[in-house]
Amino acid sequence: MSKTATKSKKHAAGANQARILAAAAKLFTRQGFHGTSTRDIAAEAGVSLGNIYNYFTTKEAIFVSLLETYEKEYFRPDQPLIKALLETSFPDNIEALGFASRDTIEKFSTYILLIYVDVVEFGAKHVARIFANMRAGYAQAIKVRGGSALEKIAPDVDPVAALMMVSWNYYNYFVMEKLFKVKGHYGLPDTEAVKLFARVFKRGILKGKA
Repeated sequence: MSKTATKSKKHAAGANQARILAAAAKLFTRQGFHGTSTRDIAAEAGVSLGNIYNYFTTKEAIFVSLLETYEKEYFRPDQPLIKALLETSFPDNIEALGFASRDTIEKFSTYILLIYVDVVEFGAKHVARIFANMRAGYAQAIKVRGGSALEKIAPDVDPVAALMMVSWNYYNYFVMEKLFKVKGHYGLPDTEAVKLFARVFKRGILKGKA
């Protein structure tokens, strides 16, 4: 077989695999893992059932491949939230973390829904590892940026835990807004909500707080 023919064959195989994964992601996030059959995926992808088994041994293998593909993309340094964590020192970047959380939820909505599927249908079998190592990732972000900004944090506050609290409060807020479709659930537009979060985190809710 010529090099051109080999290249063409690999391209076709890659396109088939991509179609299968895209179809599976669409169905898993709408119908759940157990509510979706391999035959459903084949029909949605426009390939034969046998063609799927050229790439994946089981339906769960498709699910795992999806999670791994999205995870690799999610942790790229140019991903909005990762970028915000690494480009500005905490706590000066609180509002940036808010807007980056919004952009991350919008960009990775399918991945986040697949994580919910894993939690509900597999007991977090495939994603527990990611969350188990979460503090280490945030600690690395603090270490990389460091700087004088950390001196603004009260001595009795763990900066890594504080960074995690800020990030996840924003993250959960936008999960409600974007994925659960509860628009304006704080009674504020996104920009004002981000600013209020930052104000509360920096100054608290009591009068006279510096």
